[in-house]
Amino acid sequence: MRQNLDEKQQKQKDALLYLLNFFKKNSYQFTVITPLSHERILKRKKVQSSEPKTLQDIFGWNLPFSAKDLDQVLFPLLMQAELIQAENDSFVSKIRVASLEDELFIHSAYPTVENDAVFFGPDTYRFYYHFKQYLNHHAQPLQRCVELCCGSSAAAISIVKSYSTVSEMYAVDINPKALFYSEINQTFAGLENIYPIQSNLFSSLEGNFDLIFANPPYLMDSAERQYRHGGNELDGTDLAFDILKQGITHLSKNGSLFLYTGVAIRSSGNNFLVAVDAWIENYPSFKYTYEEIDPDVFGEELDEMAYQQIDRIAVALVKITAI
Repeated sequence: MRQNLDEKQQKQKDALLYLLNFFKKNSYQFTVITPLSHERILKRKKVQSSEPKTLQDIFGWNLPFSAKDLDQVLFPLLMQAELIQAENDSFVSKIRVASLEDELFIHSAYPTVENDAVFFGPDTYRFYYHFKQYLNHHAQPLQRCVELCCGSSAAAISIVKSYSTVSEMYAVDINPKALFYSEINQTFAGLENIYPIQSNLFSSLEGNFDLIFANPPYLMDSAERQYRHGGNELDGTDLAFDILKQGITHLSKNGSLFLYTGVAIRSSGNNFLVAVDAWIENYPSFKYTYEEIDPDVFGEELDEMAYQQIDRIAVALVKITAI
């Protein structure tokens, strides 16, 4: 289901597809790092502010630039589409472009402070890497799949490019901007069997799926930004737990669910794991595994009020398969 775009969105879509094709011709690549690391590099690069800016400077690092730094066709095209804006005596891009393997993906500009920001970062790369490893050992043919909390749809697009048996891939998010960027990214990738759907998890979906996968927000964010906030009751993993509870009822015969999530660990234990262990006992016909793959991410969050009783934030994989 394609979004019905208004005139401004259509202009932006056309400009962004031109941008992505321009980047492809110029062998553009950019690996997104954590916001704190990005901030450090940004300070370093701003010291050299008089130097001409590269495409990576403008659309990766989000540095201010001058009109002469951009292609003479690209600059007016992006200005007319309101994708770059004036800032003091310079300009800044409202979007960024990241690379993952051989693909390019539109996502939100740095810093991602807007409630509807579309995030792409180290979690995206980790999620995709572990998910791909999982699928490499997945014997069951995949046809009907869904990515929940899809963001830029980097995982969904990359998987469809790699696995020819997938006939339907649904890219689901509650955020319209995520779906807008997803549609652009998949159009650029040349894929017709990915369907962006605005939905609160499964609320707008029908039927069952051979594969459900997700990298949902998992932090306790005081501003409750969509791309970060995962709820407070389970220390940031309320949304992740809801995906498991709803997802298990939407699996086809021999279907599987792959969840990548951060988990806040207290000195008293892991509240998310305790909840999942107790819940999965009601489903003896499913195989379930929990694996911690990184013991310490987003350490800066431990300074926040919501994390004063938290010792660390780990990254975990939850895999559920119908047997």
